[in-house]
Amino acid sequence: MCTVARVTDNRIVLFGATGYTGKLTAAALVRRGEKPVLAGRNAGALASLSDELGGLPTAVADVAKPASVRALVGKGDVLLSTVGPFHRWGEPAAEAALDAGANYLDSTGEPAFIRRVFEKWDAPARSSGIAMLTAFGYDYVPGNLAAALALEEAGPAATSVVVGYFTRGGTSISKGTLTSAAQAALEPGFAWRGGAIRQEPVGRDLLRHPVESSRIRTSFSVSGTEHYSLPRVFPNVRDVRVGMGLGDVASPAMWAGTKITQPLLKIPGARSLARKAVVTTLRGSGGGPSDDFNTRSGCIVTAHAYAKDETELARVTLEGPSVYGFTAEVLAWGAQQLAADSVTGTGALGPVEAFGLERLRTACASFGLRAT
Repeated sequence: MCTVARVTDNRIVLFGATGYTGKLTAAALVRRGEKPVLAGRNAGALASLSDELGGLPTAVADVAKPASVRALVGKGDVLLSTVGPFHRWGEPAAEAALDAGANYLDSTGEPAFIRRVFEKWDAPARSSGIAMLTAFGYDYVPGNLAAALALEEAGPAATSVVVGYFTRGGTSISKGTLTSAAQAALEPGFAWRGGAIRQEPVGRDLLRHPVESSRIRTSFSVSGTEHYSLPRVFPNVRDVRVGMGLGDVASPAMWAGTKITQPLLKIPGARSLARKAVVTTLRGSGGGPSDDFNTRSGCIVTAHAYAKDETELARVTLEGPSVYGFTAEVLAWGAQQLAADSVTGTGALGPVEAFGLERLRTACASFGLRAT
């Protein structure tokens, strides 16, 4: 096992360590030379994981008891949360970090929670002198990187950017991701349009991404950190669109499905009933893709920068490892940087804001995400 030298003595607390993403992230942290505190609800599961990873400290905490989450961290620590669905269970960890003065990052991909971090907790985080990095995984670090590279190449004439996320080698998701995705589909989404955050449903647009020769990939629109963070770095950008691709047939089908379900959710009481159905039928964390699937699968992320007249100015394509493999590696790297106080700025930050474009590009390349 290749180990990276440890760079800090500050504590990293991994909350949700025994979930699918949590275990992968714990292993990635150990490979980087860290000894994170493994935290979660089940003492037995924590002890077993600790033994597997060579003996790590553990702590029991439960989102149903916010004080137990607050007790995990002190000033200067890093709280890394993989406890989802974040719309239901993410707040105690974020509030604990704010109260303690601990830096924070998480693995969410849920629009409602992303919006809460940027709009509710940004100012308190600045006051506390901490950084909050939400959705710091496959959702949505690669898109921030690809878009920033395209916008940097395009220069000040670029006024819009379109990002697309795609997988290669098939699609397989963990139970936790499925639960989060179902929850996210029921909540209002957002996008950066006309120089402002606008509320709009997930799946509102069917996006088109020219990728190679004459081929066009399609995706359905989603809400990510790109909408908040990219305009801060590139002030000329008036429109940011982000899409998730599920295949040439599945993406249009998903887009068409939202055209049916979104009007139904406007019926009084329908959204509440749907939320209850998700809570009843999908109960959070569980297993995920096999090691074999993660080894043979990968991701492709595209970004296209456009001028005001819709002329394409720059195009970037990134290819990388499996979705969950990338998420674990980038979370571990991000936590290590926060523990070393190696971050630019405070408050709710996007990846490029926090680390700079070249540093983020170099880090992502080190664990397999590179421009083609």
